[in-house]
Amino acid sequence: MDSGRSKEELSFDSFIKAATGHEKGHTPYPFQRRFATSDRLPELIDIPTGMGKTDAVILGWLWRRRFASQEVRTNTPRRLIYCLPMRVLAEQTRDKIRGNKWIKGWLENLGLRADFPGDDQPVEGWAADHGDQGKRIAVTVLMGGEDKDEWDRYPERDAIIIGTQDMLLSRALNRGYGMSRYRWPVHFGLLNNDCLWVMDEVQLMGVGVETSAQIQAFCHSFGTVGKVQYIWMSATLDEDRLATVDHPLPPTGRSCLSLNEDDRVHPSVSNRFEAKKQLKRAVLRLEKDSEKDAYCREFADLLLKMHKKGTLTLAVVNRVKRAQDIYEELIERGRTEENTAVLHSRFREGDREDRMKLLNEKEDRIIVATQVVEAGVDVSAHIMVTELAPWSSMVQRFGRCNRRGEYNDAAIEWIDLDTSKDDGGIALPYDASSLDAARGLIEKIDDAGSKILDSVDYEEPSQIRPVLRRKDMLDLFDTTPDLTGNDLDVSRYIREGENKDVQVYWRELPEAGPTGLLDSSRREELCSVSISQINNYLKKYPGWVWDPLDARWLLVGTSGERRPRPGQVIVLDPKNGGYRPTLGWVGLDSDTNVNIIPQTDAKSKKDQMMDGDPNSQIDRWVILLEHVRDVSNEAKAISEMLNLPQEYRSVLETAACWHDVGKIHLAFQNMLLAGKPDEESYRAGGPWAKSKRNTGRASYWVKSEDGTKIGRPYFRHELASALSWIQINGHDHKDVNLIAYLIAAHHGKVRMSIRSLPKEAEPPEVGRLFARGIWDGDELPPLHGVLPEGVKLDLSIMQMGEGSWLDRMLKLRDDMKRGPFRLAFLEALLRIADWKASSMEQGAND
Repeated sequence: MDSGRSKEELSFDSFIKAATGHEKGHTPYPFQRRFATSDRLPELIDIPTGMGKTDAVILGWLWRRRFASQEVRTNTPRRLIYCLPMRVLAEQTRDKIRGNKWIKGWLENLGLRADFPGDDQPVEGWAADHGDQGKRIAVTVLMGGEDKDEWDRYPERDAIIIGTQDMLLSRALNRGYGMSRYRWPVHFGLLNNDCLWVMDEVQLMGVGVETSAQIQAFCHSFGTVGKVQYIWMSATLDEDRLATVDHPLPPTGRSCLSLNEDDRVHPSVSNRFEAKKQLKRAVLRLEKDSEKDAYCREFADLLLKMHKKGTLTLAVVNRVKRAQDIYEELIERGRTEENTAVLHSRFREGDREDRMKLLNEKEDRIIVATQVVEAGVDVSAHIMVTELAPWSSMVQRFGRCNRRGEYNDAAIEWIDLDTSKDDGGIALPYDASSLDAARGLIEKIDDAGSKILDSVDYEEPSQIRPVLRRKDMLDLFDTTPDLTGNDLDVSRYIREGENKDVQVYWRELPEAGPTGLLDSSRREELCSVSISQINNYLKKYPGWVWDPLDARWLLVGTSGERRPRPGQVIVLDPKNGGYRPTLGWVGLDSDTNVNIIPQTDAKSKKDQMMDGDPNSQIDRWVILLEHVRDVSNEAKAISEMLNLPQEYRSVLETAACWHDVGKIHLAFQNMLLAGKPDEESYRAGGPWAKSKRNTGRASYWVKSEDGTKIGRPYFRHELASALSWIQINGHDHKDVNLIAYLIAAHHGKVRMSIRSLPKEAEPPEVGRLFARGIWDGDELPPLHGVLPEGVKLDLSIMQMGEGSWLDRMLKLRDDMKRGPFRLAFLEALLRIADWKASSMEQGAND
């Protein structure tokens, strides 16, 4: 049987059996084998739903990265970025790969699962037996909040990053939703270099498809460190949407992986492809939104009538509120929380996981869901009832019924929506024309099996969407907010319509709202809410967002200091309600007190302030030259593990040597030493990079000639470091501007421009330049081995014109040998070296 197979193909079969835990017979489908063992990866994957596309790309990447020939391993990117259209799908994909307390995942079966990024346990099991000597692989889910596993500290490790298009594309555009703005460039650098992006279920991604195509084009034109490739995947793929202005269709077409004859005769594929799913129109019809109460009652009655005891019945509706109402009708009719659930994207993580568990149970269940089940959910319902949706969505929904061909009497009923006089209420979130087109196709078939759907001729109507242009991408490299604290809005490039979300969480707050620092939001306590829903809620109750410039909370809402915008994280008062664990976000429909998820790993917001520098106050004193040495060693180690070109190694090591020179400024040393016993003896033992942890907020200051203390708010030591580097090496080093940029950017707070901020302390002298707590003419004392004679800081570089900081940085960004992606990658590596050195120094006292 295997005589026609290569040695590599046979070994891949063994790999699949081990990964999936089916040693006695499960073999990969032919298309999965082609993905893993072909000379090049496809750009498109056009495979019917339920056939194992996810398995193909994730296990195929893993095979190519760790077990294929040396040439293939070298050419396979080290980070797999798996992008999904909806938040609710990420955990299920994660569990397939990593496993959970109930099931083993692929990595665990192979002996490759890392419990956390940086896990140094040796590989074992199948992987070890087959010669893998690399590190274990961590799986990270990006869904907002503080990233608990800090995946971005390990750029040298193979990694799998799973997230929604909101979280991933916003990071790829240097405007990461739900994270500290000062960490944006690190994710921008890591997600645009040495990555394989898989865009799964692109039919649900809207403008995210065109944006990803443009980013792929920019990766080619700007250049990257390591290969970057995007793969677009769907059962209803419209490849014309990928032909954007900078990503045109190649003369030879795009490479595509699809089913061939070998696949169709494979028993498992054949069983799924030819599975029968009786399809008919339901008697029930939604005619106008004002009749929703009667409609939900009748919908619940239909589900109970069709449901077959002991199996799964899946209902799919187009609006969250309708799903919640139908669920409550089912509960009123005797169903329980143990066998019935509502599933949508407006849940906190733990509550959503509880609903997903029920979806995957084997007992009697009725699940009422929204579009969240259209992608990435590997579930096979016996009975399905679905509202009319666009054709591509209906194909995905049908794929969740009798998915594996295990039922002979599977049935689907679809509910028509009256779009003849629709004013936008019934059709939402879709438009009436797309529903009309789908109705015309569905009325012609009585079986929703993959074989029948595959034969339906359908062309997606063209739609004009915003296109991310080259200038937009270049402008986004600069993360400096404007004078009002606002940024370039990327939401139009990520999602369209009302799917643009904010995220909310709850804290016990005083009547007047939050004051001072709060512990940062965590992923497990965030709930996604659409802009329209949060606007409605904020008309009655207040919410607040953090302003990093002024280090204060701003009232947000229609009458507040700021309006909600996509990606914001808003804190609410639990006394005002808005959320129920079994229903998710309900807005003004519930004023029940919201329970706050207990803190387990509290993190402060200090690094979300412009003058915050939490890593400089740890549990021990660290001499400045000691810290410089530690960061230099870490930068060298990272460079070696990544096998960077010598040019990059040199600039990183030089930048590491200079990155904290500015800490010898008196304003910084005074901050470290303030309130310490024996201050003068400590001062004599310095200069210091870090001091033993102090309570309260850090305060930067210097003394005037008459001995008066003068505050230096917003002081940034890295700017002083960069200025001293330029002044000492400005005429002698070929990479002076690149190294200056890396030095200045190593906290993400001084990058493309230098300007004064509101509320900075101004010098008494008229016309004396100042910026970020530094005054023109400030003196840095000598530092052994670096500044033998000290230096006076010259801020004239902050002025406009030839040779200015902005002029130098723009030329650096636009240099074809550098480019924004390479530049951000080097920026990330220096920051990571700094983080690692700081962690080591902290641990030295543990």
